[in-house]
Amino acid sequence: MVDPWLLSLDASSNVVSLLVPAGVWALLFFLAWEHPAFAESIGLGRRAFWLLLPGALLSSYAFLPLAPISNDWVAVSFGGALFPLAVGAFALRRSAPPARRTLARFVGYTAAEAGAMLVVVLPAAAPTLARIGRATGLGAPGTAVLLVGIVGLAVCAFAALVDRGSPDRIAPRGGFLLGLSTGVMLLTFAGSSAIPGVGIVESYPYYLLPPIAAGIAAGLLAPRFFSGEEGFALPSALLAGTVGVLIGADLLREPPLYGSGAGGLYVVGGAGVLDLVYLSGLLALAGALLVHVGQGRGWAPIGAPLPAPAPSPVRHLQEAYRAGVAGDLAGSMRSSVAAARSAATQARTLLGAPPGTEERPWQGLAVPGWLVSDHANLARVAGSGTADPREGYRAWLTARWLVLAGRQLALRRFASIGERSAAFAIDLAVVTLPALLLFGAIVRTTRGGFDAVALSLPFNTAIVGTIAVALLYFTVTEAYTGTTLGKAAIGIAVRDRTLGRPDGLSALVRNLPLAPILSLVAIGGAVALAVAEKGAGAGTTSILGVEIPGGLFAGAGIFAVVVGGVALLGSFGVLAIALTLERQRIGDLWAGTWVVRAGGEPTSPAVPAPASPVPAATPPPAEGVRSG
Repeated sequence: MVDPWLLSLDASSNVVSLLVPAGVWALLFFLAWEHPAFAESIGLGRRAFWLLLPGALLSSYAFLPLAPISNDWVAVSFGGALFPLAVGAFALRRSAPPARRTLARFVGYTAAEAGAMLVVVLPAAAPTLARIGRATGLGAPGTAVLLVGIVGLAVCAFAALVDRGSPDRIAPRGGFLLGLSTGVMLLTFAGSSAIPGVGIVESYPYYLLPPIAAGIAAGLLAPRFFSGEEGFALPSALLAGTVGVLIGADLLREPPLYGSGAGGLYVVGGAGVLDLVYLSGLLALAGALLVHVGQGRGWAPIGAPLPAPAPSPVRHLQEAYRAGVAGDLAGSMRSSVAAARSAATQARTLLGAPPGTEERPWQGLAVPGWLVSDHANLARVAGSGTADPREGYRAWLTARWLVLAGRQLALRRFASIGERSAAFAIDLAVVTLPALLLFGAIVRTTRGGFDAVALSLPFNTAIVGTIAVALLYFTVTEAYTGTTLGKAAIGIAVRDRTLGRPDGLSALVRNLPLAPILSLVAIGGAVALAVAEKGAGAGTTSILGVEIPGGLFAGAGIFAVVVGGVALLGSFGVLAIALTLERQRIGDLWAGTWVVRAGGEPTSPAVPAPASPVPAATPPPAEGVRSG
C-alpha cells in the first residue's frame, strides 16, 4: 500500500532540490543587479555572483588535494567549498573592518573548536564512545553528538570570556560569528550521517533548517549586539552557514570512512553547486535578508562609502540610450556627455597623459581639433537642454563617435589577440608539462592495463589536482604580480581600470572561464598518455608504410582532439576580445580588468580624421558600438 505521506515527502524533496539552487541564484542576481550599491556595500556584488554561479559551474573538476589519509586522499572543491568561503571572507571585510582582526579571532576559535571535536569522532575514539554509550543508554552516535555539543558550548563560553569587556567591537564580532557557526555545526552533525560509497547526507527537510535558522538569528541579533552595523548580519550569516556545515558534516562525519575501502578521493564540497556546504551559506543569507526586508531596513548602501568606480564609457553610453528610450532626454544627454568625458579620461589613463579639464578633456591628446570642438558642442547642447528627441539621439551618436575615438587612442596600449594568445600558450605549457611528467610516472608505475590506470586513485587525484593548481597559478600570479610567466615573456600585464594590479577576487573571477580549457587539457592529456602507454599491445596501425603501435596511435588521436578542443574553446575568448571596445574576454568583463602592454607609456597615436570636420549635431556614420 502506498503511504501518501511518504509519497508527498519524496515529491516535495525532488521539487525543493531543484528550487533551492535556482532560488539562491535568483537572490544573488537580485542583489547584484537590482540593488548594486547595496550589494557592493556588503561585499556581494557582481563579482561575487560570477564567482558563485558560473564560476562554480565552470570549475566543477577543480579539486585541490590536501593530504593522503590511510589509503585515501582528502581534497577540497573550488566551486563547492572554497568559493563560498572566499565570498564570505570578502563580504566580512566590507562589513566588519578591520577584517584581518575579526577573521583572525573567528578562525582561531573555530580551529580550536574543530580540532577538539575531531578528536571525539576519530576512529580511535570509537571504543570509548561505545563504552560511554552503553553506560548512558545513548549509544555511540548519541554520545558523539553529546560530546561534540559539550565541546562547542565550552569553546563558545571561552570565547565569550575572552571577549568580555573588549574596548572595541572587533573581538565580540568573532565570538558572535563563532556562536552562529557552532549552532549550525551542532545541528548539522546531529542530523547528518556518513554512508560508505555515497558520502555525507542529511534528510529532507531537516537540512534546510540549520542554515535558515542561523540566518534569521543573525538578522535579529546582529543589529542588537552591534548597533549601527546592520550590514554585519548578512555576511555573518553567509560565513557562519558555510563554515558550520563544512565542519559539522564533512570534517566530523568523514573520518570514520577513511581507510574503510580500497581507497577513494573524499572531496569537501564535492557535489559542487548542489553540495550543502555551498547551499547552506546562501540559505543562511536568504534567512538574514528576509529579516532585513521584514524590518524595513531598505536597500541603502551600508557601512563606509565605497570608492567611486572608474568610469566606463560603454556603460555611460548604455545608460544614455536607455534614458532616451524612456523619454528622459535630459538624463540621456547627461549620460552622453559623461560617456564622451570618460572616454577621454580613460585614454589619458592608458597613455599616461596628464589629466584634462572637465570642459575640454580631449585637449592635449593627439586628436584633430574638430574633435575637441565636438565635445564642447555636445556639452553645450546638453547644458541647454532640449525637448526634441532627435536632438537627444544626435547627442548620443556624437558621444558614440567620441567613445570610438577614445578607443582608437587606447588600442596601442591594449594587448593584441596575438600577444595574448602567445602568452597563454606559454602559460599553458608551464602548467601542463610538469603535469604530463607526473601522469607519465603514475601510468608507468601502475600495474595492469588502461582500466587499472583509469580507476587508480593517484591517477585521478593527479588530474583534479592539476586543474586546481593551474587555476591557482593564473590567479595567484596575477593577483600578486599583475602578470604571469607567459605574459611577462611577451611584455603584457593584467590591470584594473586604474592601471593597478587586480585584487585577489578580481584575479580569480577573470580566470574562471579558463577552467574548461584547463580541465580538457588535464583530463585529455592524462588519458592520452595512459592509452599510449597501456594500449601499446592492442595491435599496430600502418601509416605510409610505417607500423605504429595501436596504443600510441590512439593516444596521439586523443591528444589531437584535446588540441582541437582547446582551439575551439579559445576561439570564444578570441571572438570576445575582437568584438569588445576594450579588447576584453569574458573573464575581463566579469572582473573589470584590462590586459595591457607593460613597460613605458606609449606615445599617443593620432586618430584618423574624416575628410572634413563634422559638427556635433550631425556626426558622421560610425561603426556600431560593440557591447563591452
